[in-house]
Amino acid sequence: MKLLRRRGLTQVLSVLAAVAFLCGAFAVKRGLRGGIIPQPGEELMYFPSGKFLKQASLGHNSTLADIVWLRAIQYYGHHRLTDRRYDLIGHIFDVMTTLDPGFTHAYVFGALVLAQDAGRPEEALALLRKGMRHNPADWYLAFETGFIYYVVLRDDESAGRYFSLSCKLPGAPEFTARFAAFVEERAGHTETALKLWEEVSRISDNERIKEMAEEKVGKLRRQLEEESRVSGRAGSDA
Repeated sequence: MKLLRRRGLTQVLSVLAAVAFLCGAFAVKRGLRGGIIPQPGEELMYFPSGKFLKQASLGHNSTLADIVWLRAIQYYGHHRLTDRRYDLIGHIFDVMTTLDPGFTHAYVFGALVLAQDAGRPEEALALLRKGMRHNPADWYLAFETGFIYYVVLRDDESAGRYFSLSCKLPGAPEFTARFAAFVEERAGHTETALKLWEEVSRISDNERIKEMAEEKVGKLRRQLEEESRVSGRAGSDA
């Protein structure tokens, strides 16, 4: 057993040594071409792709993903305190999530940095869509996608669609239905919003939220009735 453990450890250390060597090679090559000398901890960012790292990892994908995560935090912190430029952040999180496709927090954190710090919301959404392809039942990824559409892009239509998806996925907390109902109402989807507020009223344990949801239900029902009467009058006039 000890021998097996040593062999496993040796494999991991060998992979890490190879990674360090290759990262250094990429950084030196970039420097020779006139690029900026990398800051400490940035060497890992110069790998061409996560697929390359995955092949080089000898099965230790999660270990390497954890290392990239630590380097990503270091990279983000350095640039947040200095030039606030995050040119490599998309590449870093693409590498990380290729190594470990189930690393939900990496998709979310990477997307928030891309959307809010780097000002690249479309790239953030692409990262989250990658996460949803690999984790289709994860409510958190769908919710964060809706969040970026709503807060950053001010797109109520798309935000409502992803919030609505989120609240239907396993383990979704009650507040996801509230977000979905609120945004669907703003987007003018009255019937969808009504169903969502009815669901919030049904599942909420908070009396204040339940009361608010019931008020919304009453308001939206009256709105639908009014729309129906207007539509009926317009039809008879025609």
